[in-house]
Amino acid sequence: MRRNYLYVIVSCLILFYIGCATTPSYEKPRGDYVWPPPPATPKIKWLTQWSNRYDFGAPSKLLTTLIGQERVEVLNRPNGVVADSAGNVFVADSGSHIIFVFDIEKNVLRFLGLGTLATPIGLAIDNKRGILYVSDSKFDKVFGLDKDTGKVVMSMGAPGEFHNPSGMVYDEERERLYVSDTGNHIVRVFDKNGNPLSKIGKRGVGNGEFNFPSYLALGRNGRLYVDDSFNFRIQVLDSEGNFLKAFGKVGDTSGFFNRPNGIGVDSDGHIYVVDASFCNFQIFDEDGKLLLWVGNSGRNIGEFYLPSGMYIDREDRIYISDTFNGRVQVFQYMKEGK
Repeated sequence: MRRNYLYVIVSCLILFYIGCATTPSYEKPRGDYVWPPPPATPKIKWLTQWSNRYDFGAPSKLLTTLIGQERVEVLNRPNGVVADSAGNVFVADSGSHIIFVFDIEKNVLRFLGLGTLATPIGLAIDNKRGILYVSDSKFDKVFGLDKDTGKVVMSMGAPGEFHNPSGMVYDEERERLYVSDTGNHIVRVFDKNGNPLSKIGKRGVGNGEFNFPSYLALGRNGRLYVDDSFNFRIQVLDSEGNFLKAFGKVGDTSGFFNRPNGIGVDSDGHIYVVDASFCNFQIFDEDGKLLLWVGNSGRNIGEFYLPSGMYIDREDRIYISDTFNGRVQVFQYMKEGK
């Protein structure tokens, strides 16, 4: 009787913490998906998509034993996304309260934050020390986790300090962590050990002022790119937080913003912005001129349903959290001459 009782408890806990569904019937697409389409020279190429354990090796033996062969861990509400220097991809699943790790090195799907996180939103990575920073909007904290074990190595956020922290980025050269304190309309800066250094901005519409800032990205020379969400613009700051320029305004067509979310910068300095309302991402030059947009509403390759987070790695791979499609889509920026 006791053994049966423990069996039920363990099964319920796993089902609670990890979203389970029947194995999806996903057939790898044939041919290339590129933007812009031929005969134009392609700039963006679709690579793959990840949503569940079957994308990364065999199912967990424990889960197979407890809940059967037809169950599989699946992304529920992916949000922030980041990749480490080895190419392993970390996804904050706000719906399942955990971090999915698509471990390229081991070809497995694993998890971090079980029992630690409530509503993970933003992610940032310190490759030198192997620390994954996670913002939690329910706990109003930022946690530093060992990226391999999930052990909490630091915690930021005294009671009442944060109000819905969201996007983050870590500057490895200057060893600084930038955090969007969305509800307080500022960006907070911490050192590598989680000690506060400074605050950037205040609520407003002027240069260097924010209205619910969300996602962040880092560009060349330590430039900080801030998705100033409800001012419907992107602000560009220097490494000390001084205003350099801004672009964007509200609108319902390409080149404008309606619900800007994730942001990234490629190796050529192009600025990418996810827009949840448009169900796409737009690409701008350094002056804010629209160069290309990719995607529309749908569930097929290169289509999105309320996308949120974005990250561009050192190899110009572009990771998009396709939130309500429960997947991460991966693209490649195609540099000229490659």
